[in-house]
Amino acid sequence: MDIISRAEWGARAPRARSTVTWAERSEFVVHYSEGPTTQSVRSIQDFHMDDRNWADIGYNFLVDVDGRVYEGRGWLVVGAHAPGHNTSGIGVCMIGRDGDATPAAKRSIRAVYDEAVRRAGRSLRKLGHRDVYSTNCPGDQLYAWVRDGMPADDIEEDDMPDYVSVGMDQSQELPAGQWVTVNWGKEYGDTAHHHWDKGGPSLVIGPARYALTANVRVEGLQPGTELQARAIEHAEAGGDVSAGPVAEYVASEGGTFVHYSLPADMVGNGYRVRFQVVHFGVGAGRIASGSAKCLVWPT
Repeated sequence: MDIISRAEWGARAPRARSTVTWAERSEFVVHYSEGPTTQSVRSIQDFHMDDRNWADIGYNFLVDVDGRVYEGRGWLVVGAHAPGHNTSGIGVCMIGRDGDATPAAKRSIRAVYDEAVRRAGRSLRKLGHRDVYSTNCPGDQLYAWVRDGMPADDIEEDDMPDYVSVGMDQSQELPAGQWVTVNWGKEYGDTAHHHWDKGGPSLVIGPARYALTANVRVEGLQPGTELQARAIEHAEAGGDVSAGPVAEYVASEGGTFVHYSLPADMVGNGYRVRFQVVHFGVGAGRIASGSAKCLVWPT
């Protein structure tokens, strides 16, 4: 099991710390952060230290929906996650809200538990935060799994993908030499809400595997004009953009039909997939119409 160290995620130094022995550890307490899955571990630490005035981040470990494990206070440091159980209990927090517990997150929580058992040399009591404190934490979904014993053999990926089908509701100008992100104003199908707020450019919300097919009709270009199309992954915060494979086309007489297919790719947590077109001719063209379809397997 790989654990992302405090140094790797940019932890602040603790104001104080108290340690325990493995003989004093008897419980494993599961939490959720009750915030978005895009929360950084550092932002959680800042909240605990600055708003709650704790000595450090409250949890011993944290897990995100991609299954990454982050070192909090560590194995044998007294936490601040469950009053009366911070010495006896190792606190592990899933970053997210009720319903966000992915198979990857559950597998990692179970892996932390198994490693704790190995180090302690005995089983630890599996608890949700609500078992020891009056709270809704860790949410009904994750709590049900904890109460069932955190079964590792029941953690399976869902092979049925989400489906997104969208179209353009108005044309867009296509200036020369500028990547234009296509906006999808029509929504034909999207039960998992990857097409953000039933409008806009986003097609897939990460973390996920996905397959994309996009078709647009470009008008107003001289025959022989070079065009390109690509998928991008756009960060929800900070505006970072990661470009995917680029496909090339040549404008023909009349409208030019751009067909773009990306059979398999991954988009990370905190990123959204969008589709872009550019041309390298003279003057402006126009993206007259278009549609896109995606198969999405959340991870």
